Amino acid sequence: MRSTALQIHSRRVLRAVLVLATLALVIVAAGTASAADTSGADLWKQYAADPDRHLLIPNCSYAGYQCGDVALPEPAVVLDLVKDFGAKADGSDSTAAFAAAIAKAATLAKPGTSAVIVLSKGTFTVGGMIRLDQSGVVLRGAGRGETIISFQKPLADVVGTSQAGSSSRWSWCGGLVWVGPSDVFESDGRFKTPADTQGWEEWQELPAVANVTAPAKRGDHTITVDAAGAKALKAGDTLLLCWANPSDRSLLLHMAGHELMASYDWVKSGQGLTSAKAWRWPVEIAAVKGTTVTLRQPLRIDIRPEWQVRFAPLGSHVRESGIERLTLRMVQHDAGKHLTDKGWNGVYLNRALHCWVRDVAIEHSDNAVIHASAKNTTVTGLSITGGKHHHATALRVSSHDNLITDFSIESTPKHGINTEYLSTGNVWSKGVMAHGAFDSHRAMSFESLRTDITIVNDGTPGGGGQAGPFLGARMTHWNIRVSGKADFIYQPECHSLAALVGIQGVARLDKEGWAMPKGDKGVVVADDGKVPAQPDLHAAQVALRRKK
Repeated sequence: MRSTALQIHSRRVLRAVLVLATLALVIVAAGTASAADTSGADLWKQYAADPDRHLLIPNCSYAGYQCGDVALPEPAVVLDLVKDFGAKADGSDSTAAFAAAIAKAATLAKPGTSAVIVLSKGTFTVGGMIRLDQSGVVLRGAGRGETIISFQKPLADVVGTSQAGSSSRWSWCGGLVWVGPSDVFESDGRFKTPADTQGWEEWQELPAVANVTAPAKRGDHTITVDAAGAKALKAGDTLLLCWANPSDRSLLLHMAGHELMASYDWVKSGQGLTSAKAWRWPVEIAAVKGTTVTLRQPLRIDIRPEWQVRFAPLGSHVRESGIERLTLRMVQHDAGKHLTDKGWNGVYLNRALHCWVRDVAIEHSDNAVIHASAKNTTVTGLSITGGKHHHATALRVSSHDNLITDFSIESTPKHGINTEYLSTGNVWSKGVMAHGAFDSHRAMSFESLRTDITIVNDGTPGGGGQAGPFLGARMTHWNIRVSGKADFIYQPECHSLAALVGIQGVARLDKEGWAMPKGDKGVVVADDGKVPAQPDLHAAQVALRRKK
């Protein structure tokens, strides 16, 4: 038995080495490889041989609700907003009815399940905000355009202004449907004034319960912890796996990917990352045997002793809550000066786990859907309409393994679909964007995927001057149909160790990438102007994992 196991292990190691060697030869021989050197089919074959360790393509098959293993749930209706709480679709204020219904539904939801509050057809007026601050609560309408929640005031008027210097925080965070813990609000409903934005948005790391005692590699499913800590862990728990961020920048350079990323001006332009104490990645434990812990999904980065990796409790969060089958309507207003938004924001997912937004239309928002420290959420069937505004969607502040799919952006966002601040494993797929950009607000998101999207590329990225690099390793674009400019979508120097496959409608742009070191950083370009054999890379990844 032991001999057979060793033989199997040896074959797996050899196969992984051969795959990586093949990819390395492609990159070394060709620089930034062209479509003539390799193809999407070649890359897919290499990926399929060892999905968790591909040099260029991240395994994003775990994105979405419950790691993409099950469909979104259809929990039964337990409460009726109109019949049980007296809400009326007649212009009267339903804010109190929503609050009462949410509080009651939370008491009826069993752990790991959800209780549904049903909203009938009609327009429900809300003069305040809707706080889904309890786990297991779902708001369900009769359909987009059938059930409408009409908000009358922005966040600045509802919970107070929140300034970061001269900028309004409501320009990039918060929502009138706020899905997240209530610890950011005072007892009177006003927003607590934070010392800094990321301090309250971030996963709240608590004292460690177990320390990792042995190195591990990106793609591993098992890690070793101390004996005392192992007793505090059990299958089914979701905890934070935390990496210390040392002053030598070794962790950040590992996330950055290519060796040229070391030449970035980290001292002048990277303080937003170098000053961070830790990188936090929520992960579910699948099994514990002795001191060996098996994770539900593979590691996204290595574990090394100098990074002092440890398990800590997840802290306050909301799970299994959602909003679905309705329209969120803001008062139509003119877009103000950049970063002065009052907070006509749609859905905000903060410290949210296994939550969802399904078949929701959002009208006249400043920011339609924002994630901050969200994990394994699904946004599907999203429609965004209205005039000019800031973000369509934003995935920020350690948001991991979220899925935004089947989306339509008919408004005119300044930025588009955003990612930032060391977020990983996220997927944008099956989208149509009448305007916008493949935005990064810097802070080096990595290991994520945009696939099967049509875009009129007329927006711009953003990010502060000290936020760090534009992107890290393995931010892949696959089957993207572009009108307008190629910038940031088909611009290899914006990427590090990534694949740009099947970009159609524009010519490749060989120009130095903004907030990135100059030069080829191991990006492979393939299927120029063609539809790849796997038109939706995320769907192909999920199918492959389920088959195995």
